[in-house]
Amino acid sequence: MTLTFVEIPTAGGGWFKPADVKDAVAFLIEVNSYESQRPTPNGPKDSALCDITIFKDRESLEKLSPEINKGTRVEQTLLARDLEKVVGNATIVKLDQVPPKRPGAHPAWVWRPVNDAAVRKAVIEYAQAREAAVNAAVADAPDFD
Repeated sequence: MTLTFVEIPTAGGGWFKPADVKDAVAFLIEVNSYESQRPTPNGPKDSALCDITIFKDRESLEKLSPEINKGTRVEQTLLARDLEKVVGNATIVKLDQVPPKRPGAHPAWVWRPVNDAAVRKAVIEYAQAREAAVNAAVADAPDFD
């Protein structure tokens, strides 16, 4: 019998804070789950549980050495809702802010597609190399059957 390995999504990675990584070149976001109106101490929030790989600058992209955050909770309304359609898949995006609609309100964080082909290619190469390393490790594991 062949085993299919699946990771259990956990929120061990804390909460996503866009202001801390607003200048990142690209994000590889793998969405594990989405909960609409999840109860929180601050009232119900739309919430996505994700593994977020952050390429903070061109150097980390060129070296393929990103920051990896597994089990990160995204609860900013627009960011979380956009990820609802990506559950079980991955996307390559960057962050942006849109001006508020009412005076005195805070600008909203939004995902934007990465249009730079070189950046997209590098992130895809990273993801493929990571996947190949995992598959090689599984193939090298002893078979106890």
